Amino acid sequence: MNSTLENSIKMAKKAKSKNYFTQETEDAIVLYNNTTNPDLRSKIYEEKIHYAFFKLTQNIIHTFKFYNTEVENLEHLQHEIIVFLLSKIHLFNPSNGAKAYSYFGTIVKRWCILYNEKNYKSKINKVSVDELSKDDSHSYTLESSDPNERL
Repeated sequence: MNSTLENSIKMAKKAKSKNYFTQETEDAIVLYNNTTNPDLRSKIYEEKIHYAFFKLTQNIIHTFKFYNTEVENLEHLQHEIIVFLLSKIHLFNPSNGAKAYSYFGTIVKRWCILYNEKNYKSKINKVSVDELSKDDSHSYTLESSDPNERL
């Protein structure tokens, strides 16, 4: 298990409040965006932002059931989303009127919807129509005497 995931799990165990994305988190994101020192940015992210991103991605994946993935492990999907959020963190601007939780939650949901649709379509495209017609459990016939028989 990688150290970032282990740290996230430790932080999750320590957290007592259900409010994982607080004003302190939002302030840390603003500070992160206004800081140019890479070492300080890394420290701000690790101590103040990572856990909020970790919980946000976890909750959205499970709440909206984004399970059609290319990865075998949902933690890998979560990691992909967190990396995506880090690539977009600089776009957050509290003066636009949005709270960080809403802003990043929307980004995660949109990313997951596109990712889920793409993977769902690829899974469907892998099954040929001939295979579906061979298995009667996937279809019903109109020739049946009882219309509810196969439904």
